[in-house]
Amino acid sequence: MFSARQFVRALPVALVIAGTGAAIAFAGPIEERQALMKEDGKAGQELFKMFKGEAPYDAATVKKDGDLIVKNLEKIATLFPPGSDKGPPETFAKAEIWTDPEGFKAAGDAAYKAAKAIADSTDEASFKAAVPALGEACGGCHKTFRRPKG
Repeated sequence: MFSARQFVRALPVALVIAGTGAAIAFAGPIEERQALMKEDGKAGQELFKMFKGEAPYDAATVKKDGDLIVKNLEKIATLFPPGSDKGPPETFAKAEIWTDPEGFKAAGDAAYKAAKAIADSTDEASFKAAVPALGEACGGCHKTFRRPKG
């Protein structure tokens, strides 16, 4: 059993832990998809540096980053429910996501397929052959379904 003194000492830690959990639990689809997209962007930057020869090819990094993007794309696909077209926080999602759901799904499928090809690549040549499709898929989706920032 806790003494009053132990309880008073433990309370701030419990509140921080509970507050962190609550913040995560209350994150909505806009925050979640933005966080996943940022994570994908960082992974993509590593991959594109290898593709352009700005970093050495590393099969383990290709697999790790490719798998991360695949996993995130699976989750991102579920994070555009009706009503998540307006914030807060500010969202850059265009109305076309909801007015052209078939086109949006096709764009997501293309990105998923391209990321999967990278994750499943077995050598530098197959990696370099797969990368352009991911760039095209991401860029095409952003052009059609994401408004520019700022």
